[in-house]
Amino acid sequence: MVMQTKTIKARYRNGILEPLEKIDMPEGSEIDLSIEVIPVSAQSELSKEEKKKLIRKLCGSAKGLWGKTAEEIDAYIKSERESWE
Repeated sequence: MVMQTKTIKARYRNGILEPLEKIDMPEGSEIDLSIEVIPVSAQSELSKEEKKKLIRKLCGSAKGLWGKTAEEIDAYIKSERESWE
């Protein structure tokens, strides 16, 4: 069996490692994972393309979360504000 080694960039968020590039391997593959943490001060800002991908991924993800109509959304906001006191 031929063992392949590949290094990719990933970002850790909310307990999940998110690959920053495509991983080409069969579904269900098992891997050995070594992690090298890059200090925050050495991390770069998201590239323009990474920002576009993130926006496309998140676009519409909150749709309907607080209501489907303006009235439902207003009622939700009102109830949240009332709970602050």
